[in-house]
Amino acid sequence: MKTTRTLAALLIVLTTATAVWASGATFALRGAGITLGEPKELHEDGKPLPPRYFAKAELGKPFTLFAQGMIMPRGAKASPGEPEAGEWHFDAKKFKRLDPVKKSADKTTIAVRLEPAAVGVSRIRFTGKILGYEHTFDVMVEVTPAKASAP
Repeated sequence: MKTTRTLAALLIVLTTATAVWASGATFALRGAGITLGEPKELHEDGKPLPPRYFAKAELGKPFTLFAQGMIMPRGAKASPGEPEAGEWHFDAKKFKRLDPVKKSADKTTIAVRLEPAAVGVSRIRFTGKILGYEHTFDVMVEVTPAKASAP
């Protein structure tokens, strides 16, 4: 009985210490070959929607999206952290998944390289989990026709 109480007390102390150290976690989104604007907080019927980024891309011109896990300790600067899970979702008719330019040893970042295959506005969604926090982000991409090259 005493051993059980001691173990329970130890678990409470460890859990509390972890909660104090890490007050939150999220993902930082960025792009290469595409510029993401600042995320917008939107609501529908009074309920919050996932933060939404807006970007423009050109038909046939590849770009890469990155979601980096970020741990936000209390009273300290956010730092990269390894996520438990993360995945990019997109319409395969509107985007072609390409191999990454190079493999990265960075386990804090989940990337996807895409080539726009259709003109129009499409949503690319990232869902991920870090330190038990589940997050969803939307990237609304307006794909425009390819620009004619100069002779």
